Amino acid sequence: MIQKIRVSKAYILAAVLSLLSFILIYEFLNFKQIDALQKDLSASVVRLHVIANSNSKKDQELKLFVRNKVIEFLSNNIDFSKGKYQVLKDIDRRKYQIESHIKQALLEKGKNYKVRISIQRDLFPNRVYNNFLFPSGIYDCVKVFIGDSKGKNWWCVIFPPLCIVDEAKLELPAEAREELKSSLSKKEYLIATSYGSMDNMPVKLRLKIYEILKTKFYKEAWFRRIFRSI
Repeated sequence: MIQKIRVSKAYILAAVLSLLSFILIYEFLNFKQIDALQKDLSASVVRLHVIANSNSKKDQELKLFVRNKVIEFLSNNIDFSKGKYQVLKDIDRRKYQIESHIKQALLEKGKNYKVRISIQRDLFPNRVYNNFLFPSGIYDCVKVFIGDSKGKNWWCVIFPPLCIVDEAKLELPAEAREELKSSLSKKEYLIATSYGSMDNMPVKLRLKIYEILKTKFYKEAWFRRIFRSI
């Protein structure tokens, strides 16, 4: 009788461990899909970040003013049909001209802030842009630093040109959205648009765990090996 109870407990334990293993594999598979989405987005987009001098109301307003000037300059002087890496080269080639353009505009506003533009690859947390998910990970970006750059930043996707300056317009430009869609698989696009709302707890929790894994541990070689193998 005692032996039967021990056998039953062993079966129950095995069943519980099997269930937990299934749940973990399921979650990791979801992470792998999100990771695939992040990598394809990283290869396809360039982000624009404008960092304000401070969080004061005036500096935050100036940040939006600078944002408009940057987007206006890029729209008028950069050929976005050439592809991502050529666009990055063209922006890099003209970054001092862009800095001068912004400084002059700020002087006309009575502000003598220093301005610096940097093109780099940075690790970013999960972000949703107009109901489109950009998972935590490394992205190419153009950063505009204003003054001490201690304030909140404003960001958008500059390539393909998805930046929306008019807050009343919530829809992404159709042509650029289609270009972004073509760079993703159907499953990835579905994840990006369905997770983009982040309006339910399972999605929020899954993305938060993913973000913690990527931002806290991804620099560790051992973690990258495990993450790539699952």
